[in-house]
Amino acid sequence: MASNHLTPRMFLAKELQRAREQRGMKTDDVAKAIYVSEGLVRSWERGRRVPQPDHLVLLEELFGPETFAGILRRMREELINSAVPLEWMGRWREVEEKSRALLSLETTVVPGLLQTEDYATAVCRMAPHLGDVEKMVSERMERQRILAREDDDGPTLVALLTETVLVSKVGDAQVMHNQLAHLVEMARRDDIIVQVVPFDSGVGAGFIAPFVIATFDGGEVAYVDDQLGAEVVEEPENVAVLRRMFERFRAEALSRPDSIELIERTMEERWTGE
Repeated sequence: MASNHLTPRMFLAKELQRAREQRGMKTDDVAKAIYVSEGLVRSWERGRRVPQPDHLVLLEELFGPETFAGILRRMREELINSAVPLEWMGRWREVEEKSRALLSLETTVVPGLLQTEDYATAVCRMAPHLGDVEKMVSERMERQRILAREDDDGPTLVALLTETVLVSKVGDAQVMHNQLAHLVEMARRDDIIVQVVPFDSGVGAGFIAPFVIATFDGGEVAYVDDQLGAEVVEEPENVAVLRRMFERFRAEALSRPDSIELIERTMEERWTGE
């Protein structure tokens, strides 16, 4: 089902078309007036491309400020009121629950949606500056409800992990053994794909920070995390950069069956639980 959410990019496209039509102009009239191609103007109005700041100045001079009267009201009615909440930071769960797919890249720990409670507790204890450990663990476990839905509305999760995640000790050996066993169990589900980027992959030098891309019917947003905090990335150009990074890393990852085999082997050889 298509989304009714009007993205910022499409809002701008709609306003440019509205302004042109109010002036009784055609797309080639606009193109000639500001010295760009008609194809570029059409791309702006279709939301395929975004005008650069210097182009916006020329467009405002061409259409006149009166043409944009009411834009703030329309922003509230058409953009803000209908938007999926993007002032998230502490509300990423809302994003996960509305998404069609989640593309996760983790470099040091198992993704939160796939963590056991003991593993999550050990992770949160390593970052006490972020808040109450018990509360953080409880919220993390609650988030995992989206993967336990019995209907078909839950997101597909694609989790890319570096091999480092499998060998970095979090908690004790038993915690690690149980976590990898849980990871294997989840990786065998149809709606969860787990792939491991091995040590010998040259792409590892490109890892900077973990991130998640949430895909909706109307587009994508991302969540980038580091030691000091997190940032929600909305700009299509920046999300596209993260998407390219994800696909590049995934191209270097082991296949799904080979990844499961590596996780099982690491679990038995390194984390015996003793």
